[in-house]
Amino acid sequence: MIYTDEGILVSCSNEGRITNVYFNKTEIKTEDVIQKLLPELFREDYITKALNFFMKVKEDSASFGWEFFLNPNIINEPFYFSGAIVDSDILIFGSKSKVDFNKFITGMMLLNNEQINKIRELEKERKELSVSNEMLDVKHFNELSRLNNELVSIQRELTKKNLELAELDKIKNQFIGMAAHDLRNPLGSIFIYTEFLEEEKESFTEEQLEFLNSIKTQSSFMLNLLNELLDVVSIESGKVQLNLENADIIKCISHNLHLNKALADKKQIKIEFETEISSCFFNFDKVKMEQVLSNLITNAIKYSNSSTTITVSLSKIENDLLIAVKDEGQGIASNELDKLFKPFQRTSAKTTAGEKSTGLGLFIVKRIVEAHNGKIWAESKVESELVQHLNLFYR
Repeated sequence: MIYTDEGILVSCSNEGRITNVYFNKTEIKTEDVIQKLLPELFREDYITKALNFFMKVKEDSASFGWEFFLNPNIINEPFYFSGAIVDSDILIFGSKSKVDFNKFITGMMLLNNEQINKIRELEKERKELSVSNEMLDVKHFNELSRLNNELVSIQRELTKKNLELAELDKIKNQFIGMAAHDLRNPLGSIFIYTEFLEEEKESFTEEQLEFLNSIKTQSSFMLNLLNELLDVVSIESGKVQLNLENADIIKCISHNLHLNKALADKKQIKIEFETEISSCFFNFDKVKMEQVLSNLITNAIKYSNSSTTITVSLSKIENDLLIAVKDEGQGIASNELDKLFKPFQRTSAKTTAGEKSTGLGLFIVKRIVEAHNGKIWAESKVESELVQHLNLFYR
């Protein structure tokens, strides 16, 4: 379609819908324009710009000289639009040529003189603002330069503070490590003494034996806590050092089940091992993998009721090994599962025989597994089993 230079003048509602066509010196059919949204007149890639133009007219009461390409179904040429608010009308004028504002006024002669005068005043204000804006641009540039310099200074200060915090964190880890080392030896001695004294339990009263058992339990818990704190300090310092060796993971699991059998027997809990694999050799740290398995199994024992079964399974899928520890315990709500592998986090689940937990074991397990390029996660729901999954890459 071909447009003449006279263009088109329409009014829009506050929402941008065309409500009236004052004159139309184009080949656009008036009935195709009425009740259309203004942006619908333009090419798809100009819709956002059209919305910005319309908002600018509403915010500033007038805006001029916006270039658009119309919808290809109409014409694929640039068109220039201006707009103004007169009384309660939003007037939009478009022309194929980039006319000056006087031609825009001429194109609106169908309007009364009062409306035209208002638009002329708006154009005058726009020109005055243009000069003022040039001065403001210089002022804004200076202000932005000042703010940029301040931000650079703040960034330097933040970098300095981060380095200081990193140093303080290092000192904190060193302090915890030293304290844990210094406390571990006397606590270890106390624990050993209680074991010696238990051999002479016939010479103690029932109350004294209760005291002795309490000392042994508390010292054992504190020793475990100190050992785990030392592990955490090592992990947080980025020192998860692995002594990799080619070993059989099945033997490692079987040995760990044997070590934890006595603990399970105290609660009449049965531990079963299920696998169809006879042997599986790959590179891993045997000591740390024992620590991982022990944490998973003892965790299952702590939260299982008496006379239940814990099932440890091993399967291989291509280059992945999957170890799962499944109990028949109380389960954990799905929204609490993410707490399991975070330090010092507790869920609503309670140990079934009053066993204590440091809240560090599974956090340490997660870091050791990740150091082996593996993954660990848990699946459960309330009043159901908890399944702890360990996935390792098998070479």
